[in-house]
Amino acid sequence: MAALSLRQAAQQAGVSKSTILRAIQKGRVSSTRTADGGHAIDPAELARVYPGATAQRTSTDAMGQDAPAAATDETPALRAEIDGLKAQLALMRDQLDDVKTQRDEWATQAKQATRLLADQRPARRGWFGLGKAG
Repeated sequence: MAALSLRQAAQQAGVSKSTILRAIQKGRVSSTRTADGGHAIDPAELARVYPGATAQRTSTDAMGQDAPAAATDETPALRAEIDGLKAQLALMRDQLDDVKTQRDEWATQAKQATRLLADQRPARRGWFGLGKAG
């Protein structure tokens, strides 16, 4: 299999180009320099350092050609789940509005009941115990 460029290695490993470059600079990944100054990375070397990288990927896989097809397979299911969650959120917001309305009504009733209570405190007396109306 042909050597991989920095970009191809990053795509296969699922990391950024700068991550691969740092690994090369630290000596974790070995590479050879190309005539134009780029890096040539052996796919087996990439698989050694990044076990998730598969050395058997085709060139169309490395370019991401198959990714949209995989994403479209999951899209209807994810869309249905999102729609369901949005409906559930709307229902919960309606319930919250109902609870707030009920709370406000109960608070109003409590205030009205408090105003209707008669003053049950004993009558005040004057300085010398003489009855003084209130």
